Amino acid sequence: MKTSRLERAALIGGPILALVIGAATASIDDLVGTANVGIMLAIIVTLAALVSRAAGLTTAITAALTFNFFHTRPYHSLRISQSRDVAIVVLLAVLGLVVSDISAWRRRREVKTARRDRAHEGPETARALLAETHPVSLVWPSVVGTIMDQLALAECRLETSVGRDRLLISRAGSRSADGDDGFVLPAQGAAVPVVADGTTLGYLVLTPRRDLGALWVERRVVIALADHVAIALTYTGHRHETKAVHDALEHPGEVIG
Repeated sequence: MKTSRLERAALIGGPILALVIGAATASIDDLVGTANVGIMLAIIVTLAALVSRAAGLTTAITAALTFNFFHTRPYHSLRISQSRDVAIVVLLAVLGLVVSDISAWRRRREVKTARRDRAHEGPETARALLAETHPVSLVWPSVVGTIMDQLALAECRLETSVGRDRLLISRAGSRSADGDDGFVLPAQGAAVPVVADGTTLGYLVLTPRRDLGALWVERRVVIALADHVAIALTYTGHRHETKAVHDALEHPGEVIG
């Protein structure tokens, strides 16, 4: 909540502050100096870009237009007659773009790292929770949360069929020496079959969020999600009496399969 408020404040306040400073220093341009005005606007653009990409871009555009309008000859016009002024205007625009992209990349990396760390701590958290008796309603969300931490940055949908150009995620892959079974989920996404009782119900298509590009995930997490979808699609609320149930009743104490 605090982050969204800060982003909204930067998105609105950044351009307004750039416009106010650019206009207020127009009458004292000879005293302040054009270069110093450009530096002040650059600082505002940088601060806005550190908050969010949208704030950085809007502030950079506003700062560039404001500087051009109030501090370049001919004044009160968007035309520029001096190459030095052209360089400052271009610098303000490029600065917002570059700093915004760097800040967005850093925030994406921090989110990925935080979720990966929580996912790695998942098994130990589950063991500690299961060391004592707890309601299933408490254990289940904790266990499923491990999957969510790894896939929270991805989107998914169910399709009845997929084209030949769609990459398929194998349900069985080769593990590395340290037991890692991860793979890179490409930006265009990939599909994993949703199977129940040997029947393919469809294909779960996973894609990284649009602002993230490729995403590293573990195969077993994707397969677990597909299996959960299969359970949800085939769940009827009760079990029919089948030969397996009768066998279990006739041989108590055996493993129920």
